[in-house]
Amino acid sequence: MTTNSLPSRKPLASADIAQAVQALESYMVDSLDQLVRAPSPSGAETPAAMVAEELMRGLGLASERIVLQARALEHLPLYSPACCADGGRYNLLAIHAGGHGGRSVLFNGHLDVVPPGPEEMWRRPPYMPVVEDGWLYGRGAGDMKGGIVCALAAFKALRALGVQPAGQVGFNWVLEEECTGNGTLASIVALRAATTGAVTGAMTGMLARSRLGAFDAVLIPEPMGEQLINAQVGVFWMQLTLTGRPAHAAMMSQGADPIAAGIAIIAGLRELEAEWNRPENRHPAYREHPHPLNFNFGRIEGGEWTSSVPCQCRLDVRIGFYPDMAVDDAKAAVAARVHAALAQLGGGVQVEIRYQGFHAPGCSFDLDQPALQVLAAAHQQVHGSPAARVATTATTDARHFRLMLDSPVTCYGPEARDIHGIDEAVSLASMSRVATTFALFLQQWCGTEPVRG
Repeated sequence: MTTNSLPSRKPLASADIAQAVQALESYMVDSLDQLVRAPSPSGAETPAAMVAEELMRGLGLASERIVLQARALEHLPLYSPACCADGGRYNLLAIHAGGHGGRSVLFNGHLDVVPPGPEEMWRRPPYMPVVEDGWLYGRGAGDMKGGIVCALAAFKALRALGVQPAGQVGFNWVLEEECTGNGTLASIVALRAATTGAVTGAMTGMLARSRLGAFDAVLIPEPMGEQLINAQVGVFWMQLTLTGRPAHAAMMSQGADPIAAGIAIIAGLRELEAEWNRPENRHPAYREHPHPLNFNFGRIEGGEWTSSVPCQCRLDVRIGFYPDMAVDDAKAAVAARVHAALAQLGGGVQVEIRYQGFHAPGCSFDLDQPALQVLAAAHQQVHGSPAARVATTATTDARHFRLMLDSPVTCYGPEARDIHGIDEAVSLASMSRVATTFALFLQQWCGTEPVRG
């Protein structure tokens, strides 16, 4: 629901809100501890979803489960080819309705995490969180379960002060942000259905009853180091299966080596990456970035026997590209470079290109929208200085809200380190500042009203 009139009520002092958040430090640590202890790699997020459901219930909010059905999303432009079986997995949507027509906001965050890698490389097991020197360590602590807890703590802090948002506040915790973004896409389809009155089947209960409309703003508490993002790159995943001609190692010239071909392709794509990163080729939002686009060779598998020229090699590649490039154009340019690298080898190795996972265009965000100006003002109240604006070299679920709904949206969340790496951690002091910023935002954007019995 959208309205320009906010409830008339003297605002709480920012110092009181900050103190209320500080009083929730153990709540934040305990909540994040529970979430990190629930392993939730993409495709197996249900343990974390169950913990999140209990955390929402602890705030007095019931959750609607939005079951992921990938085939129902395939016709949408922002659909990404599925990597994981649906398996009954679900997003969680909880809504605080508010009572006096204040403006609305949706917090959107992902529950899935990337694989931790070899456990022996971690100082402690990745799903056994520990607090040291003001940082909470564990897979997913920074990306992005810490940000989710910040949003919950902001809401809880206002309640502790005897008020609650007068406008509608949604908490949407989703699947598959790390590989497709189809979790958030499923929620948007459900929100649209609720808006048009077309809620059927599994989308019942809260969605059918709520006065959802379009949320007036969307905040995604990704670990952005308390900065606002104004752009994000596009990303697609590709899988190259190279098939050669096997031979005995003593007669290598009779074979065609797909692993050697893979190395040549990597070199060719590194050349393309360097071309796209040249200053004259950059999108305006990335003019000052030292290296905006990254081609990541995340996986390579090949060969069958040490003394044989291999039959096959497989490369899994993540490609970044600028917001003004269409996904299909970026795919075509990369595929052309792959074929050119093979042609230089003189033939003998064939390639099959498959696209599975991210099919995600880049986009820019208007940080001068009223809601995002309120967020920036809340940040300044906490820090005493303006929030930095940055163009991220990653993709986030913000693209769905910007490109499908044209919603005011940005990412803003706590400081984290070693995300997707070893000994991932999030700063507890930063979490406290972000939660305070969110609570100030809720007061200023949604208005407040006394907590109703």
